[in-house]
Amino acid sequence: MSILLRLAFRYLTARRLRTSLTTLSIVLGVAVIFAVNALLPTMMTALQGSLLGASGQVDLSVTTEGGESFSLKVLQTVRKTPGVAAASPALRRQITLPDTPGSTAPPPQVELVGVDPVSAPLVRRYQLSAGRFLNQGDARPESRSAVVSLAFASGLKLGVGDRFSLPTPHGVVEFKVVGIVASRGDDQVIIPLPAAQNLFAQTDRINTIDLALAAGADREAVKAALLRTLGPDYSVGSGALGTEAFASIQTAMTALNFLGLLTLFMGGFLIFNTFRTGLLERQHDLGMLRAVGATRSTVVVFILVESAVQGAIGTGLGLVFGYFAVLGMTQAMQGLLGQYLAVRTQEIVLPPSAFALAISLGLGTTLVAGLLPALGVRKLSILAALRPQASAPVEQRAPLGWGPKIGLVLLGLSVVGLASRNTGAVGLSALVFLAGLVLVAPALIRPIAHAFQPLILLAFAREGLIAEGNVRRQPGRAAITASAIMIGLAIIVATTGLFSSVIATFTNYIDRSLASDIILLPPALGLWSNDVGLDRGFEKKFARTPGLAAWASLRYASARINGKTVQILAFDPAVYPKVSSLTFDQGGPEAYAALAQGRNAIANPIFANAAGLKVGDSLTIRTPEGPRVYRIVAIGNDYLAAKINTIYISQKNLEADFHKTEDILILANLAPGADRAQVKARLDALLKSYPQVTMHWGSEWRAEQREMLSQYISVLYLLLVVLVVPSLLGLVNTLAMGVLERTREIGVLRAVGATRGQVRRMVLAESLLLAAAGAGFGMLAGLALGYGLTALMAAFMTSSITYSFPLAGLIAALALALLTAVAASLLPARQAARLQIVQALRYE
Repeated sequence: MSILLRLAFRYLTARRLRTSLTTLSIVLGVAVIFAVNALLPTMMTALQGSLLGASGQVDLSVTTEGGESFSLKVLQTVRKTPGVAAASPALRRQITLPDTPGSTAPPPQVELVGVDPVSAPLVRRYQLSAGRFLNQGDARPESRSAVVSLAFASGLKLGVGDRFSLPTPHGVVEFKVVGIVASRGDDQVIIPLPAAQNLFAQTDRINTIDLALAAGADREAVKAALLRTLGPDYSVGSGALGTEAFASIQTAMTALNFLGLLTLFMGGFLIFNTFRTGLLERQHDLGMLRAVGATRSTVVVFILVESAVQGAIGTGLGLVFGYFAVLGMTQAMQGLLGQYLAVRTQEIVLPPSAFALAISLGLGTTLVAGLLPALGVRKLSILAALRPQASAPVEQRAPLGWGPKIGLVLLGLSVVGLASRNTGAVGLSALVFLAGLVLVAPALIRPIAHAFQPLILLAFAREGLIAEGNVRRQPGRAAITASAIMIGLAIIVATTGLFSSVIATFTNYIDRSLASDIILLPPALGLWSNDVGLDRGFEKKFARTPGLAAWASLRYASARINGKTVQILAFDPAVYPKVSSLTFDQGGPEAYAALAQGRNAIANPIFANAAGLKVGDSLTIRTPEGPRVYRIVAIGNDYLAAKINTIYISQKNLEADFHKTEDILILANLAPGADRAQVKARLDALLKSYPQVTMHWGSEWRAEQREMLSQYISVLYLLLVVLVVPSLLGLVNTLAMGVLERTREIGVLRAVGATRGQVRRMVLAESLLLAAAGAGFGMLAGLALGYGLTALMAAFMTSSITYSFPLAGLIAALALALLTAVAASLLPARQAARLQIVQALRYE
């Protein structure tokens, strides 16, 4: 084995250009895979820390499945459970504070905790650094005493006796610091439980019970006993998390993982092509090894060792570059996370699974890419390998086999599937179409090269004729390179069509669901559980504002339905249609009236598809008041719920079943003839006492959202361009190895009078031919793949998504293919032009 390792290193170091290009493709694929699989847990950890705060450790906590409040009476049941030494009720709210004017940082957050001053110290240790803890004298609804964390006090430069203000549904409320506790560095404000219940209209309600276990009690046994006693509507362990944010992050990371796998797939094409072509060039060397006694198996092992060495080096470098990519992607996403989720990422999380996946895919792809051509060389006889020059390339002598025939069958089946309009068949057929093109490509290279011959001759004259002959003599290698280009361009064309379709749908959502003249928005648009709402007192003041006509509000709750966490948005069905509108997949505007009659609901398409719901079905919702049965009266969607499991109900039912009365968002129209400046001045004066929301003119905010969508799509396009890099490397490799194989031929051309410039043009013409073939395949595959992906998204998200023909994507793909061809030809062309005639003629 040591001899094989030395031979592998000697060969790799002697061919630095080829080794570098092949290793670079491995580095790129591994880096992307590692980065996206580390980015997801990093975002999740940041969001978890944001939601859970740093309230210290307790033995166990009791919450509802959906994280909503429940009756204080449950406390007595918990305290009677064997093994529970102490139990303390709490009402926790993670509050997103108003943005600092002019700041680009994510909006700050603070965890507001209402606790029982008597029982809280029994279950949790509060280490005071100054002042005192809350006492029974503070346990009044009107109390404004507060104990703050050291981090919060340091940030505001507070001391014992100082005062500070926080936004609440009642407006801005001032608190007095009576104590400061040391914490792990999180912002936290602890107030008496009755005061918290009063501020958030949660009389006799809590959302957490913290437990301390008796000495010697078995934690799992106590947990099991609590679950049996409380029933399936409660969770024992850690608090419920805001899964609406997790769903958005997971959706984005799934897409990034898909792109990363495609990158590695293209890298596999490149690696396979490199090893296969390199082995053809080294037939004489391998024949010498066989002649001096090496067995066929030894040759195969030698090639696999060489593959493993390159794979190990490329994978190691890929992990390093992937880590820095995580840092860059995290910084790039800070704006989005701050604006919509109010999340700060403080550290990079590198789970073992990310290492395992990246390493296994990096090494695995390299070994497979080396194994396939190694098995082909294994069949080569010693005499054939030692022959100085084969009469024809291996690809010409070998029959095409069943590959192109199977490819034609797959193409036929995929066309039928794409035309069937069946969602599942369309999505699968798009991938089958891509596979069919890859298999058919070797058989199509010669016809494509011949078809482009007039253009090549027109542009390059005799150099183009030689280039066309080179491509036709090596259809297998050319097909692999064209396939790598095809995949890169197909992704660009497909995603361009998909993105344009999604943008059109989301733009329609924005214009319909947020169509009012005035919008009052919280700081964290996507994380409703962290937003402080507005109470009925604000509603009365708002309704009396001169210049306003119809207005409506949205309220939020979270629940478990059929094992899934679902966000519940509630509105008044009598007034909501006057300022906004859902986009219906099933049912129609008559569903608004149905919401006002009994327990009826509108499900969004994502949840309806996941739960298998249709109009007329019933579903059971686990609420703090117990199971409640709702009937589905329509399937509809809007901009606020486009990606998350959601149902819409009436505010009357939300108050009855979830005890939620806070408005998280308000939409309003101007009265006819109202003066915009005066209305804005009045609302600005009103909102001084309610800084948790910000007024936006609807038209301006909708324009900002459309611009924001365009910016994020632009970032994704840049990511897609990265996927073309393996195609570029593939072209460079193919052309560079072609130059090596044709060294003697190039020497003859130079000897009979060919100039260096003519040699360069020959290599460029060959590059353009390969790029043209790849572009043709890529455009066809991209159209099919984009259509299939759009159909799948329409089935998953909403039927209102329709496929948009990606003309811009086709133009961009063609331009990118040509630019890639020119760029890829530069190094091999220079290499060919610099060959010395005498040395080239002596090359074997």
